[in-house]
Amino acid sequence: MTDPKDDWSDLTQAWTAPAVDEPALAPGLIRDLQRRDRLARLNFAGEIAGGVAVVAVVIWSSWARGLPWSAAFVALGFIGFALAMTLWSRRGDPGLLTDTPQAALRSAIAQARTGYRWAWAGVAISIAAMVFLAVVQTLLPGSPGGDAGMMLGFGVFLVICIGLYLRHARRCRQRMAAYEEALSALSDASRTD
Repeated sequence: MTDPKDDWSDLTQAWTAPAVDEPALAPGLIRDLQRRDRLARLNFAGEIAGGVAVVAVVIWSSWARGLPWSAAFVALGFIGFALAMTLWSRRGDPGLLTDTPQAALRSAIAQARTGYRWAWAGVAISIAAMVFLAVVQTLLPGSPGGDAGMMLGFGVFLVICIGLYLRHARRCRQRMAAYEEALSALSDASRTD
């Protein structure tokens, strides 16, 4: 009886081996696709669960702790915006397709496009968080975090987040361009056959 690992290795090599005159995919592309897919799903689940948990805390704080309803509505509006941006950034995700080199490249392009939207959603949420903090300070002048030092700290943190989101957007744009170029080369090679 043959070792299943040998069969899998042979199958993997047969799939990744280039056909005659067909450009090959980078060996780590499938691994990167799978890793990014797992991380994106985990991140999405965390964002949704976190948003729902914060909604529950805001509602509980309003009823049990006396948080003014005006502040609660502002908080719920911000959370609703953040959840809507999360859903927007993930729209149109076809999932992980790796049955052909073309499908794998299309999946890579879709992942990069989703990451690009996610980064811009993060920028929008960070800006909205700055506005949210200013509104909450106006509604609750004596609230914790009302001192200038803490507000400055939140502001610096959000500016750093915006910088990191913009860096992520640039990297996603570069990946999209590279994968689109590879897909075009693969399509050109298959048309000439």
